[in-house]
Amino acid sequence: MRRGGILLLVIVFLVLVLSVAAYFVIGGNLNIGGSAEETPPPQLSTIVVLTQPIARDDLIVEAALEEIPYPEEKITASMFRTKGEVANVYYAKYPLVQGQPLTRELISERPGVLQEGSDVAKTIPAGMTAISLPISRLGAVGFSIRDGDRVNVIVTTSFVDLDTSFQSQLPNYTAGVIGTGFLPEQLPNLTVAINSGGSASIQGRAELESTLNQAIYLVPSEPQRPRLVSQMILQNIQVLHVGAFNLSGDQTASAAEAADPAADPAAEATGEEQQAKVPDPDMVTLIVSPQEAIALTYLVYSEANITLALRSPDDPNLLDTESVTLQYLISQYNIALPAKLPYGLNPRIDDLLPVEQETP
Repeated sequence: MRRGGILLLVIVFLVLVLSVAAYFVIGGNLNIGGSAEETPPPQLSTIVVLTQPIARDDLIVEAALEEIPYPEEKITASMFRTKGEVANVYYAKYPLVQGQPLTRELISERPGVLQEGSDVAKTIPAGMTAISLPISRLGAVGFSIRDGDRVNVIVTTSFVDLDTSFQSQLPNYTAGVIGTGFLPEQLPNLTVAINSGGSASIQGRAELESTLNQAIYLVPSEPQRPRLVSQMILQNIQVLHVGAFNLSGDQTASAAEAADPAADPAAEATGEEQQAKVPDPDMVTLIVSPQEAIALTYLVYSEANITLALRSPDDPNLLDTESVTLQYLISQYNIALPAKLPYGLNPRIDDLLPVEQETP
């Protein structure tokens, strides 16, 4: 019994020794010449994660970011690799927690994106406002302006001389005053004869006629001519939208009809006929500062002529411009005043009319 127990222990020990030896032998044979079968270490890059919580609509600063190693094959297009891509540029769209990887779905270029209100208002930068102005074909570069373009705003208006007390356009109308003379210890008796107005009662001035050497009284031959002036008041202004905004949902319905022409009988018309049905825009909405919005409002209600000049998208330069008047044109472009000649054109030309193009 004793010998049998010892023999059993020896057999168990030999089995264990042989098993361990077989394991190392087999493992060594598998690795011989098998360097190509070894799993290569993963390639690491970096992603940006948060080192502290950030509340919604807060600016994401560099102190709240960290770059950590991350497997290259697991990095998606929405992740950020460096802090410089995010820091002091984007805002948190949602409440963010510490250790959370930043993706483009979690951030926005401005705060308040998820607040209630119109989507148009959420595209306006902080500190700026949007204002709409009436436009015409000539005043909007032939309606070539599109959303996102940059324009200069040119204003043309006219000035007239006013009587500062009456705040009416000069010259004033005159009235006759008739008096009976001065009586002792009595106030003078005066009568004012009011004329009907018009050219017969326009206030003029007295001048000495050089030929007869006599004083004469001159009155204007026509009403006062307004004096035009043009100036570029705003530069490099962003266009938010051309035309009226469609916020009623009809735009979605129109898109559905365009995708299924059979749903709309009018869709059978040609492309040229459909394009002819689109009305020309009558307004443009610009992104300006609050003070600039007030100035443009004043100009609109004063019936000033507003012209938009289209800018290159790659031109950030701002120029100092001069107001253009008749005197500026004559002096700046060396325009010669026509001499008074003893002959002239026939027929008489009083107004310049646009030249009509002959139709073939």
